[in-house]
Amino acid sequence: MQHVTDVVILSGAGRYSDPWHPFAETSAALAGIASGLGLSVEVRETLSPEALALTDERLVIVNSGKGTSPGAPDPAWTDAFTGFSAWLGAGGRLLGVHTAAATFPDWPTWRGILGGAWTSGSSHPRLSIAGFLATAGSRRHPILWGLPDAGLLDHDLTGVPLVLAVDERYSGLEIEPGSTPLLSHQLDGRAEVMAWVTGNRIVYDGMGHDHRSYRSASRRRVVENAITWLLDD
Repeated sequence: MQHVTDVVILSGAGRYSDPWHPFAETSAALAGIASGLGLSVEVRETLSPEALALTDERLVIVNSGKGTSPGAPDPAWTDAFTGFSAWLGAGGRLLGVHTAAATFPDWPTWRGILGGAWTSGSSHPRLSIAGFLATAGSRRHPILWGLPDAGLLDHDLTGVPLVLAVDERYSGLEIEPGSTPLLSHQLDGRAEVMAWVTGNRIVYDGMGHDHRSYRSASRRRVVENAITWLLDD
């Protein structure tokens, strides 16, 4: 019987790498989390369109970047995007992490698939110890189960799931209609959405800049929960 890979991690390299993110490091951390759940995992660098060739894989985790200058659309990559879309349409599950909101700039429908995007108006403060709170409508979502209670820091926040991590706080992300926010942070008095759910079991998680993010137990719990929820039929 042919072995089926449960999880494919698309790790930024080549066309979809950048000089700011250690994709090999963070993809290894993601692979460790998925393997710890008893899943078979394959890490594929985005060096060629073949990385997006999918058949019976159950979940794809996108951990790749915008690239320095992808240039004009490449027909080979365009065909790969079409195949990826067909795989999703057939029931494939997707978790986009951190710079997934900015990757595949030459795939026009990627933003709609992921449920939002990093745009020219997006930014982030300097990496720091950061707190991300469950949004009001998502406090009971399974992806947020088992997180610390923010009431430990502020009694007015009792009952609100909290993630603490050394990470970047993405701000100004443009969220597509139909996406349901999961986590946010406060910046200059504004709530900035950092994670959401959209479509048929598609999740975006804006955390995960480098290995320091994955040292956080609460941040790892979000990834574990997201993978489990995505694969729960």
